[in-house]
Amino acid sequence: MSGIDRVVCHEGEAASIIASLAGSRLLDVAVRPRGKLELEGAIILGRVERYSPELDAAFVDIGQPRGGFLRRLDMVGFDNGRPPPAGMPLLVQVSREPTEDKGARLTMNLGLVGRFVVLKPHEQGLAFSRRLEDDALRERLAAAMAQAGAGEEGGYTVRTAAATVQPEIVAREAQGLTARWDSLRTRALASTPPTTLHAEPHPLLRVQRDHGGTLAEIVVDDRALGLRLRQAIDSAGDRTNLRVVESADGAVLDSFDIAGQIETALAPRIALASGVELLFEPGQTLCAIDVDTGSAGGRQGQGPRSPLQANLEAVDEIAHQLRLRNIGGIVVVDFIDMRGPHDRNQLQGAMAARLAEDPVPTQVVGMTRLGLMEITRARRGQPLARALGEAGMLEGEGR
Repeated sequence: MSGIDRVVCHEGEAASIIASLAGSRLLDVAVRPRGKLELEGAIILGRVERYSPELDAAFVDIGQPRGGFLRRLDMVGFDNGRPPPAGMPLLVQVSREPTEDKGARLTMNLGLVGRFVVLKPHEQGLAFSRRLEDDALRERLAAAMAQAGAGEEGGYTVRTAAATVQPEIVAREAQGLTARWDSLRTRALASTPPTTLHAEPHPLLRVQRDHGGTLAEIVVDDRALGLRLRQAIDSAGDRTNLRVVESADGAVLDSFDIAGQIETALAPRIALASGVELLFEPGQTLCAIDVDTGSAGGRQGQGPRSPLQANLEAVDEIAHQLRLRNIGGIVVVDFIDMRGPHDRNQLQGAMAARLAEDPVPTQVVGMTRLGLMEITRARRGQPLARALGEAGMLEGEGR
């Protein structure tokens, strides 16, 4: 699958919906309810509520109904073995949104994300994205960062997008992140916990920041947001051919069949072109997916001719739907029975290759003795159906 090249944003009365596409295929959907702070990525001055020796973790008041969960592994500055005492202020960052029954996951290894670099204040040195393989480019970037004084305090990771601009632009952004961190620390010293000191930008601006190198067009139906977007693009300095289109007809989600693709992603059953059918059964502990030949077997050569072919066709859509539906946790897929180990190995390899394209960490664990494929996908926010439901966007609401 190609990268994101088009984003469509609908600013509804209840929520913002940001649809990311490759061509006309919907890849993922971000939902942001009006007036709700998006916690993931937020940096908060919290206060320790209590420490649990059994869990080897602290519960931290971050101003939410449930205390945040901070594991010992995610603490910084407590190498002496003593846990943080109750009442102690801690500067933490939300690494995972809270769920219905769990508080937010926290870390003290903070990160400020820019278009080209990520500042890690509690680390040291300069690192590069694995996709920046050109040694000469790395040397130019390192020289520009050193000349600008970036990296004298804290650690930096240079992102893949840095290859698209002059090294001086990358170094200038690093300086800006350092200044932002200095300001954040100053405000933390003058604040009373719990206080949110930094929050991630509007989801549309975040998509522009993270995918600006591949984007060709962004469509918005809100003039103020369009202005903010143009300002963000101008300040990035790396793209002048990214089109920003403002639509006033109020039906941007009908373009590129976005609404139809969302409707498909909310349905439990999907029929593929060949007749192969996928049944999604999400649950509290795992999501089960059943692959069925459906009407494929009786289509006189139009459908897959073998179980392996049917399963391989299902692989692409399963990977696509896991991302689009934002299914996290354990996934078990019951494929059509195949002949032997060779077919199962080929299927497992195809799924692993396809899941490697998912920006959320996803992997094939293996096949069980019963022939079920086990997959794990990291949880990032809420599943699409729940996010739309809580925002009142189902059944056409808010459109």
